[in-house]
Amino acid sequence: MKAEFSEFTYGFSLVNELAKTLSCTAVPIFPSLIQEGKEGGGYDAKLLSKIGTILNLQFKLSDCMIAPNAREYRVRGHNLTLPYYRFGITSERISEQHSLLLELEDIQPLTFYVAPKFHLNDEINAHWSSHSVSQESVYVKPSSIGDLSDPYSHSVCFDRPAVGKRRAYFFSDAKDIEILPFHHFSEAVMAEVIRSTKPLETSIGEMREKYRIAIQNARQRERRRTEEEIFDFRGTKVPTISYSSEPQYLLNLPNSFDRTLERLDELLTHRAQGDEMFRQIAQVSTGIFGTQAIAVVQQA
Repeated sequence: MKAEFSEFTYGFSLVNELAKTLSCTAVPIFPSLIQEGKEGGGYDAKLLSKIGTILNLQFKLSDCMIAPNAREYRVRGHNLTLPYYRFGITSERISEQHSLLLELEDIQPLTFYVAPKFHLNDEINAHWSSHSVSQESVYVKPSSIGDLSDPYSHSVCFDRPAVGKRRAYFFSDAKDIEILPFHHFSEAVMAEVIRSTKPLETSIGEMREKYRIAIQNARQRERRRTEEEIFDFRGTKVPTISYSSEPQYLLNLPNSFDRTLERLDELLTHRAQGDEMFRQIAQVSTGIFGTQAIAVVQQA
């Protein structure tokens, strides 16, 4: 059963709540809140002078799987019970998003996939009213999933008993991975904020060149994975779905990352200051990495 609400509705509800429920100051970074040239407009300038870092969230919707013939349920090696929830990881034939998120996590450790433990309109309305959207969500680091083993669509599956044990399964091979309930996610965010030693303005400024390196590393990650697949195909292992020649998406891979780097250069055309820094970070986060950026800083 598909989620009855949109990704935007879920993301808005979650971010609005996180700004109030995290045990540190959390401010979502939206380009629409920046009003250049208007006194008092945009973000509080004091935010940039506080010690902190950036939290990145990639929103996912959860499908509720209720039938015993569900694709993952028939795979051996898991302990899922019906009903369970599933959210997808984009196929690498369509997007390099997962590789980009892995590299983003390397430079900004607070990078997560986040998905709801519910799928009905009545549920999200009830959680909104009770301020429990964040608590009824799960958080997964891209590094918990690791590199994708093939270019096809994958999924993360969990039921409530698994979440209680901080575990989920990554398919198509039912790999056991770590998943964080809200309490542990909040602790991880707070620990990283406490470890921060630089003002937010300095941290954001240092990200500019690191973003370029992250994109270049994602290109290298994809190329290595491609070469490994071809070696296996020609040598010791035959993949489940084989190719008669190198697939088109792999041939287009360099051009795709070249366009991503060009987009980065467009967004970071000049050294920004003040609110303009927030605008740039928001555009890079949403336009390149597909995440919602949130500034998290130590309490005054």
